[in-house]
Amino acid sequence: MHARRRSIRFSGREVTISAALKDGLFGNDRKHTFNVSRIKDISNSEPGFSRPGRLTFTVEGASTEVVENPASGGDRVDMNTFCYNSLDTGQVRKLVAEIKKAMGTS
Repeated sequence: MHARRRSIRFSGREVTISAALKDGLFGNDRKHTFNVSRIKDISNSEPGFSRPGRLTFTVEGASTEVVENPASGGDRVDMNTFCYNSLDTGQVRKLVAEIKKAMGTS
């Protein structure tokens, strides 16, 4: 799923969050992949009137350093966070349910 210059993918065992960065002439993508066994908590703050939704993972051993050079339209958050728009709310809810099921905490 793609939103706000970020994408998230779930393979059934691993979550990968990618962020578009301003880096050089054409930009670059930064990826963070982590296994569901390393996820300690999932927080989903759904979009409001003037703010994006935030799906945040607390991941054991993962950096919480904020991405300082997001591509235009991107969000300054860490690589454990997926920001999304209201049109993606239903898909994010399904994704959270799938990940929690894989974690064994449905």
